[in-house]
Amino acid sequence: MSYTIVVRGGALYGGLVVPRVHPSFKVSNSDLIEFLKDRLRDRPDGNEPLHTVYVPDPAGNWNALVAREFATPGEVPVGDLMVVVPKGIYARFAPNGDYHDPVEDVWAQVDDATASAEISRAYREEIEVWHGPSDVELFVSIQVDN
Repeated sequence: MSYTIVVRGGALYGGLVVPRVHPSFKVSNSDLIEFLKDRLRDRPDGNEPLHTVYVPDPAGNWNALVAREFATPGEVPVGDLMVVVPKGIYARFAPNGDYHDPVEDVWAQVDDATASAEISRAYREEIEVWHGPSDVELFVSIQVDN
């Protein structure tokens, strides 16, 4: 398991939503998420990195937004859902080769780091960044003691 602690600036995402999911490799590898990624790849900006942004709601549920990052709300396609993720502190995970599937690899590392108390998850927005079909990095929001 290897990760780095990073500060990510705030970002605006626009895309297609999957309601009431739990962040995990099973969701990331689901047929529905893959279908939505394909829909975004079919758009004119199809070569830009894709993001899966997991957003908690006040009731304790999570929603997954399969999205692209945008500079302004006016750039988000009509009909897409928008979410603003504020600046935050994250543990950044990249595949280390323990699993054949890169997304299963990063989520397994998160589980290990959480179970061993190396990180304390904040359970705020969590972001997968897809630079290609097998090139993923995962940013998990963490709590930092002062």
